[in-house]
Amino acid sequence: MNLNETLKIVRLLDLYGKLLTKQQREIMEDYYYANLSLSEISEMRKISRTAVSDAIKVATKKLENYEEKVNICGVFDSIRDKKNAALLDEIEEKLKNGI
Repeated sequence: MNLNETLKIVRLLDLYGKLLTKQQREIMEDYYYANLSLSEISEMRKISRTAVSDAIKVATKKLENYEEKVNICGVFDSIRDKKNAALLDEIEEKLKNGI
């Protein structure tokens, strides 16, 4: 998984993490926030490494489905992009006017 994908999942976890089961949320937090390996999580929770991997896959899919339906990230990105565009227009106008 590349950095952009990781950042996307962390962002979704921040927004929708409370909608996951307690175990899914905790495993995701261990993996993404505490940067624990699958083996470390499985030892700590006394479950198989496969169970940890499966929990991460299922939770990730749930987070992506929540975003697909609710689109909070999309709304935030749209607002940010509009603000950035307005700021760039303002800077460009000041540069044209010699300021």
